[in-house]
This record gives sequence, structure tokens and C-alpha cells, in this order.
Amino acid sequence: MPKFEPPPLTDPRRAPRYYFGGAAELTDLESGPMIVALVRTLSLFGCFVKTRSFQMGAKVKLTITDSGSHFSTLGRVANQRDDGVGIEFTDLAPIDRAGLEERLAELAETGKVPTRLTPEPLTLPSAQVSPSTGVHTSGVLVVDDHDVTRSTIQSFLRLNSVPVCGEAENGQQAVEKVQELRPEVVLLDIDMPVMNGIQAAYEIRRISPSTKILFFTIHNNEAISGARLMGAEGYVTKSAAGTELIPALRRLIQAKY
Repeated sequence: MPKFEPPPLTDPRRAPRYYFGGAAELTDLESGPMIVALVRTLSLFGCFVKTRSFQMGAKVKLTITDSGSHFSTLGRVANQRDDGVGIEFTDLAPIDRAGLEERLAELAETGKVPTRLTPEPLTLPSAQVSPSTGVHTSGVLVVDDHDVTRSTIQSFLRLNSVPVCGEAENGQQAVEKVQELRPEVVLLDIDMPVMNGIQAAYEIRRISPSTKILFFTIHNNEAISGARLMGAEGYVTKSAAGTELIPALRRLIQAKY
């Protein structure tokens, strides 16, 4: 593995940035909420995260993961744009800095420069499938009551070539979408208004037994109990999305063939 040599720069803003595409778990150190968001670019001094959940100057803890790295750091929101925030790393432990430098060396070797910041949008045909046909729409139905989470996860899946066929913001909408689309897999949050994920899984099992269900939640115990109770194919916690979500979905989609 080549060693990453930090550039002799006095201005961190001019440090090389690389297209990343991994996930970050972000926690506001003052107010406490945790979200999962997509890291678009990464450098030795900071990253750009696709979220609008933090204000200028907010102090955050980040855990950044993808299939090839895992490191944590403290940071602050240094700039804001319509599509996300720039976070400056403020306290990077030596072991985490080593992990970051190793990942940057890999990105430098593969040429992942920020020329691919705006990937081509995935155009999906609108599926009009009769509930009685049993024909499945290719892809994943993303169900979560937070707009930012739905948007982030759909971008993350598409960046990793996992097809998305739709979204829903609560369990009731999920059931309606399953009736309409017959998706291969439903990625299902548990704690939602109108109808929670456990209730939705029961209805989905009833109307589309061959649709696979993967719970996606911050609640470990609820996910385990729900998966056992509803016969779901498994669960992924939101904090582990960067490393576990794509392999889990690919296994479920490939299992059909």
C-alpha cells in the first residue's frame, strides 16, 4: 500500500480532494441527534457531506465508513451550500489519521478526483403492475420518514449500482407502493408515523409474500425482534450503512436468480 504524503500546504482549502461516495454517521455534539449522510468528497483536512441538518459552526462527531475504511473524528461545519455542508476536521487521533491517509492513497491511485460530483441521474420507468400478476419491479423500495435519509440512501444505492424503484415516508405509503410496484426488496425503517415498520412488514408479507424485507433502523433490538416476528430477511443498522447495506441488498436481489 503506497504511503500518502500530505501536501506541504498552509491553506487546507487547497488540499487535494477526492470523490468518496461512502457514508458518514454524524452526531451534533450540542443537540445530540444522529443522522446518516453521504460523503461526497474527502481530503486530509475535511469532507463535504450531503445534508442540510447542521448550521454553520456546529460541532459534530463523524464516523466515516465505506467498504475500504473506517475512521472517526471531531469537526465543525465550516461552510454551507444548497446541497450540503463542508466539515473541517478538528481532532483526528493518530490511528484515525493513519486510516484516513491510507484511504486517500487508494483514492489517489484510482483517480477518484471530484470530476464526478454530479453522477448521471438514473431514469426509472414508471411501473404499472397489477397486484395480481406477481411480476416484480426491479429494485429497492426505500421507506423512511425522514426526507434527508431517503434521499441519501437512494443516492448511496445508485452510486453503488443498486437499482431503486421508489420511496415511501411511512408504513401505510409503503404498503400502497408495494401493491403498485411489487418491488424485489423493501428497505424498511421501523419507527415511523401513521403505520410503523413492523405493521407494514405484516401487510407486505400478506399482499406480496415474495417481496423481501430488510429492516433499516437505529434500533438494534427492535430490528432483531421485528425480523424474527415478521420473517424478514434481516436488518442493517443505520450506523453500519456504509459497510453492510450494499452487500446485504445485493445478496437479496441476487438470491432471486
